[in-house]
Amino acid sequence: MLSFNPLRVQVGVKELTLDHAGDFSFISHAHSDHALKTRVPSILASEATVDLLKARGYASGENIVHEHYGTKLLGAGHVLGARQLVAEGDGGTIAYTGDFRLSDSLCVKGAEIPQCDTLLMEATFGSPEFVFPDRESVAKEIASWVTEKQKEGIVVLGGYALGKAQELNKVLNDYAGIAPVVEEGIAKINDVYVKHGVALDYVRSSSDEGLKELEKNFVAIVPMNRVNNNFAFQLSRAYSRRVSAAVATGWALTERFGSMQKFCLSDHSDFPELLEFAEQTGAKKIFTEYGSAKRLARELRKKGLNAHAVEEQQKLLMAWGE
Repeated sequence: MLSFNPLRVQVGVKELTLDHAGDFSFISHAHSDHALKTRVPSILASEATVDLLKARGYASGENIVHEHYGTKLLGAGHVLGARQLVAEGDGGTIAYTGDFRLSDSLCVKGAEIPQCDTLLMEATFGSPEFVFPDRESVAKEIASWVTEKQKEGIVVLGGYALGKAQELNKVLNDYAGIAPVVEEGIAKINDVYVKHGVALDYVRSSSDEGLKELEKNFVAIVPMNRVNNNFAFQLSRAYSRRVSAAVATGWALTERFGSMQKFCLSDHSDFPELLEFAEQTGAKKIFTEYGSAKRLARELRKKGLNAHAVEEQQKLLMAWGE
């Protein structure tokens, strides 16, 4: 038996919840909006995701499995350990993407494209204005800006602690020859990346080496939610040096971030990649969720695909598997 709705997949006698707490939960990756807040009996996730959940202090499962009969996990790009769930049964093949990126980053390979009958996909940047610049050109732009600003004082880059911070770290390593200073929370995530084969050079802010770096015109990577104009001002006062601050996010295309420098660097697929992914799966039914779900579904329908946003199709979704 195989059935599916926005929160769960029924595979045989097992019901898998999708990035939500349940008796048996599939966790696509370790970002806070997909991680569990309470411990559950069993989880299905990649080894790297489990390691990242532990490093970030999130709940896991009493029983942890990395494969389950009737399902397979495919790479999702996005961040280390991110996986898509593909379930097969009498009702056909169903794929759930979680968050994904089709193209490679400096730290992880891009998403694999499943062949499926029904697809539940994210639509974070599912609107035509979201066309991201070439990733390598952004990396070079970041490295050039950091190198110049470091001559004048301290440089702070803001990015999400999981995923963006590590790619920024890799950009600084590979394109600028800089080992950034990072706080313990990011350092613990970096440690997991290194454990799983991603080469990163960084300095813990609380280490002896870190304390020496803080006496210089250092370059730091800080969680996105902390970096703003006031943070830069306070840091400048504390160290009596000029501080240049920047953020790295896909939202740089449409959002303003005060007077800070911004770089368009995302862990998600942009609009063209979302369209390409959906078309190449061969799915007969496509359901979109998060972000620009309605817009993406509308654009997919223009291409002749049977696509609907989850929020618009609750009655239909309840009938999946009937």
